[in-house]
Amino acid sequence: MGSTNLPSSDRSDSLDSLVADLVALKDAGGSVSYAELVRRIADLRIARGMSPAAAQPSRTTVYDAFRPGRARINPDLLRDIVLALGRTEDEATEWVARYRALRGPSEPAPRRAEPTATPKSAAAPPPFVAPRPAATMMSALQKAPASLSRRFVALLMLGGVLMNFAGMATVQALHLPIYLDMAGTAATAIILGPWHGVVVGLTTNVFGFVIGSPGAAPYALVNVAGALVWGYGVRRFGMGTTLHSYFTLNLLVAVACSMVGTPLNVLMFGGFSGHGSDDVVSSIVTLGLPVLAAAFSANILTSVLDKLLAGFIALTVFAMLHSRFGVPAAHMPLVERLGSPMVPAPFAAS
Repeated sequence: MGSTNLPSSDRSDSLDSLVADLVALKDAGGSVSYAELVRRIADLRIARGMSPAAAQPSRTTVYDAFRPGRARINPDLLRDIVLALGRTEDEATEWVARYRALRGPSEPAPRRAEPTATPKSAAAPPPFVAPRPAATMMSALQKAPASLSRRFVALLMLGGVLMNFAGMATVQALHLPIYLDMAGTAATAIILGPWHGVVVGLTTNVFGFVIGSPGAAPYALVNVAGALVWGYGVRRFGMGTTLHSYFTLNLLVAVACSMVGTPLNVLMFGGFSGHGSDDVVSSIVTLGLPVLAAAFSANILTSVLDKLLAGFIALTVFAMLHSRFGVPAAHMPLVERLGSPMVPAPFAAS
């Protein structure tokens, strides 16, 4: 393909050669991740006037375009991939022309993107420019996944609060040494984003008295910490790519929550909060450790089990919503690999 990354015109060209050159083009741009490529393609299509619900291709579809052994590639997708990798319209046209030459006259002509009447002052930024981070919690909340309706986002957040309440009630009824008050927080954070998870976590703890747990309010910061680590871990640090990375993310959540929760527990309750984990604290104190060390040791032991359980409950919920209702999961390839959507997204924003 050469240093310019332009399509080859060699008579011995093949679809596998085209795919190999496309992979080289992707790697030449700094090895852009497939999740990032999906976002750039969606931005391109939205800028043309396509609805957000229809603009985002699945990650597996984009990934397959880079896989050798293919019989065909969608010409429109090929064009958008080249554009999303920072190439010009003319270069994208050359890639499509090369593909059509390989496929022969039976391949239907690709649909050219029609320019929109959007004024220059309102033009979208280049798709490969990273968006600026939200400055405030409110602006972050306004950045809910564009392909989901506000009603569905609200229902999902309410469901997250109810999941947390159900877990808290179960722990109280059975006197379990874990917490189970963050599965809904985890689900909301990984599906919608970290700040949506923060709202769910705060609501859970502040209104804990509804299910007879008034002592939950001081631990709202623990729920906030978990929401931020889960949400940013998946969206910013790509820790939703494999089971291994997601397992590690849940361990990081456990550490973060213990680092926040242990000082609160010691300062307010002397290390004994009346929770089922107090028995573990007492056992460690008898070994001669200070209360703070004993409280942290007990907290991290119970928190690891608790956050792994919460995290994988959230993963199951996300996979079900993605499979049954087409809830977008491009930011979390692990969910996409667990199952393809059975139906188009019915909760798309209108």
